Amino acid sequence: MSSPLIVKSVVEIGCCKVCQSEATLYGVTDFNTACHSQLPNRYVFPLTGVAIYYHQCQSCGLVYTHAFDDWTPSDFAQHVYNDGYAEFDPEYAIVRPRRNRDLVLQLFERFLGKKMLDYGGGTGTFARLMREVGMDMVAWDPFVSGEYPELNSYEFMTSFEVFEHTPDPHKTLAEVSGFLKKGGVFFFSTGTTDEVSHLGMNDWYIAPRNGHITIHSEASLDALFKAHGFQITHLNRWSHVAMKMVA
Repeated sequence: MSSPLIVKSVVEIGCCKVCQSEATLYGVTDFNTACHSQLPNRYVFPLTGVAIYYHQCQSCGLVYTHAFDDWTPSDFAQHVYNDGYAEFDPEYAIVRPRRNRDLVLQLFERFLGKKMLDYGGGTGTFARLMREVGMDMVAWDPFVSGEYPELNSYEFMTSFEVFEHTPDPHKTLAEVSGFLKKGGVFFFSTGTTDEVSHLGMNDWYIAPRNGHITIHSEASLDALFKAHGFQITHLNRWSHVAMKMVA
């Protein structure tokens, strides 16, 4: 028998997961709230009755939930990244990896001969597509078993739609930083809230069933990456480039 869906229901004022400033209650939605372009709306899946409370930092603007703070990888595998995940994110399997491959080949030609790592790449589809066109890329995902990458070994790293999935932003970026060489470049995607802040909880990107549990603003990404010795540039709402600064 599968274990029941259990989450933390934290509604009181707390501290931001990025900058430790005061955070207040932002809103609440059902666990089955989802997002993808083929849905007529975000609420077409049956309600679970499990309330997911989101908070917002009053300083850097980070929107996040404590609901999954205590979850193990097996909890996420059972309740989020399970056999039904493709129903909630149909572009995950091949559409997005192909699009990301074309984007990287276009934007980062000067790194194409370098040793590369795709962080959080699931079963490695994006890295495989890169290898098929001659790139030296491997993939590693903390939720998928596989050989642990070499530390301080990669000159170029990618990470697509990962930072909204982590309950611990500092832990995730520290792990990324550990794999990247000093002076290395990290290209990643995650949607920021700046252009849609007026939508509040109606922002389609806030979707716990997709695993979207930490939603950044540009300011929260700036604070996070600065704390780990990176210089960051926001290309647009979705794409960001960070360089690991040489000490």
